[in-house]
Amino acid sequence: MQTGPGLRDLFAMMLLFCHPSQPEVLWREFHHHICDDLAYRLHAMGREHISEEDIFDYGLFLLEKILQ
Repeated sequence: MQTGPGLRDLFAMMLLFCHPSQPEVLWREFHHHICDDLAYRLHAMGREHISEEDIFDYGLFLLEKILQ
C-alpha cells in the first residue's frame, strides 16, 4: 500500500501548523514512507536509472509545492 501522498500532506500540515523543533529528524525517520510512491511516478514520467537521492529530492520538491 502506498502512503506517500497522504504522508506528504500530513508532513506539510505539521510543518505549517505544529512547528516541530527538528523537522529534519522527522524527515530522516520517515522519508522512505513519505516518498514510497515516487519511484513509480518518476518512472511513469520517463525517468530511468532512478536513485534514492532522485526520489527523495523529488519528495522534497513536492513538499515545497504543497507548502507554497
